[in-house]
Amino acid sequence: MRLSRTRLLTKPFWLGLIIASLWLAASHVPGTTAAESEPKGKRVFSHIGIVTTEKKPGERFVEATRVWVTDFQNHPFHVEWLRFETDSPVRGPIREMPHVAYEVDSIKKASQGMQELLAPFDAGIAVVGFYQSDDGAVVEFMEMKPEPSALPTQ
Repeated sequence: MRLSRTRLLTKPFWLGLIIASLWLAASHVPGTTAAESEPKGKRVFSHIGIVTTEKKPGERFVEATRVWVTDFQNHPFHVEWLRFETDSPVRGPIREMPHVAYEVDSIKKASQGMQELLAPFDAGIAVVGFYQSDDGAVVEFMEMKPEPSALPTQ
């Protein structure tokens, strides 16, 4: 039985394979601290983003990019599903490829030497920017906002 590319990509096995591959790529060198293995500052794995055309439960709309996203923080494998509106200004690799995301202290520092795909913008829970590595991987860097309980009171 021949399976089309579209049908293969819908199989849970392939999703698991993508998740496992990105998770391994996100890990740092064993026996070192994150600071030692990352010359561009702190980099903590956050999630992977996968583009879909299907509505997903619990989507929220990001006006700046006109995309519906799911809550990766509540997904058992840290997956963020992205469903773009037809009039979204986002084009190219962000809209066509999966991405891996990291929480960083400084997007400017973390993205040094990378091609900017989408300049940093406010995505609600964080300021985020999208970049492409030399080998073509799409990477999202996130400067997280303080949680409301962490904000100083007056």
